[in-house]
Amino acid sequence: MAIDRRVVSWMIVATLTAGLTAFTTVQALHRYHDLRTGWSWDLAYYNQWFWALTEGDGVLSVRPLASYGTEGPSIWKMNYLAPIRFILAPIYKAFPDPRTLLVIQNVMFWWLIPAAYTLVRSESKSEAVALSAVALVPLTPLLWPLVWNDFRELQLVFPFVLWAVQGVRSRRLRLTAAGVAGMLACRQEFAVVVASLAFLPAREPEDLSRKTVWRLVLFDVGLVWLLFGFFGYLKLMVGSYAPERYIDQFTGPKATIPQTLETAGDMLWNGAGGWPFFALFAPGAGVLALPWIWSLCNGRWALRLLSGESWHHVRYAAPMVSMLLAAGLVGYAQWANWLSRRWGGMFVLGLSWVLATILLTTGLNEVLTRMEGIPIAVGKDDVEPFWSFASQVGPDDGVLAAYEFTAPLSSRKLLCSYIMDANKPRGFPQLGPEFQWMFIRGKGLDPQIFVKQGFTIVYSGETLIVLRRPGAG
Repeated sequence: MAIDRRVVSWMIVATLTAGLTAFTTVQALHRYHDLRTGWSWDLAYYNQWFWALTEGDGVLSVRPLASYGTEGPSIWKMNYLAPIRFILAPIYKAFPDPRTLLVIQNVMFWWLIPAAYTLVRSESKSEAVALSAVALVPLTPLLWPLVWNDFRELQLVFPFVLWAVQGVRSRRLRLTAAGVAGMLACRQEFAVVVASLAFLPAREPEDLSRKTVWRLVLFDVGLVWLLFGFFGYLKLMVGSYAPERYIDQFTGPKATIPQTLETAGDMLWNGAGGWPFFALFAPGAGVLALPWIWSLCNGRWALRLLSGESWHHVRYAAPMVSMLLAAGLVGYAQWANWLSRRWGGMFVLGLSWVLATILLTTGLNEVLTRMEGIPIAVGKDDVEPFWSFASQVGPDDGVLAAYEFTAPLSSRKLLCSYIMDANKPRGFPQLGPEFQWMFIRGKGLDPQIFVKQGFTIVYSGETLIVLRRPGAG
């Protein structure tokens, strides 16, 4: 009996999705073990937030900073609006560990593969065209630093953006609602994206009244979520000044126009590969990515930063990459549709696919080469000693640690760092009796200051010094 072509296509998509998920999940767990996560202090925050919600008393000691407020100490005081955390909380409750968050990110991130497949299939009505587009997606250069960047709500949004675009283009209410709900749950930035989808043209001709209703609903949902949902939350939980300060961070000094264009050129050529070219065949979708390209490259982040410690700020590229990928997929389908009606069209489409593969592969190689310059904070010889002593830290022990050591130590009530003043415990360098352990860098802080306070140096390596107080464990 012949197997349905769509079943075969879904088997291919499922296999690719599962393979990519397994591959990057293993990578993430290896990086976590080697203390080479994107930014351990942020992962420590997310883990302690989930731990405090499901296992603790709802109070944070890991408190990241923003220009408009500081997280916590209550878990209900957040700088961002990301309800997806509460959806994921039951999973964390079953497996309370930082690695759970890493696995969640890698699983949800690669849902973009089936989302890309359904988007292109709905646009082209062709299984072959959809599968050929899906084969290009994993080659997208910027997807890799994004999926490697620990756990962040911004980076969970990709499948929801693609589903929302598919739903709006096909005027499918339930799919649109699911995509929009997922986008709004993944941080407030996507409220602006949702509002912009009001201007995404439908795939088929429609009457003016239907178009008006879709536009009004999408625009109003995005605007209301931003103004009343996010800004209302900030005003209530952070302070009346918070919304204004949040806006101020986008109005400060900016790069010049030549600098912005240079950064954008590098971002698009090496970071996005062939997708900007395909987006030209879907201008109604491609234009929605332009504001995100400009805002990102106008001083917020640049691709050259992949070579340094601040590479983890690649998360700010998520709105741009998701919208550009969506536009590129729609454009690829439109290009295939146009070619299908012309003699030799499939040959031209195949040639286009090969050229896109070359562009994407070249950009991916450039991205990976740049990431080789990321400094290694913890030496190999100090990794196993760290885990040996970290396993001895009791659940009620207070810990002071350098940022790079914090994520594995964050499933507890008291964890502080000493690098930035805002994260130092009160009275530092004097530490109260609530602190029993210290995991500090090999250089930069004199351990003898703490030996005089009753600590004992139990390990001293090139990049790690461990101190312990009597009664710990």
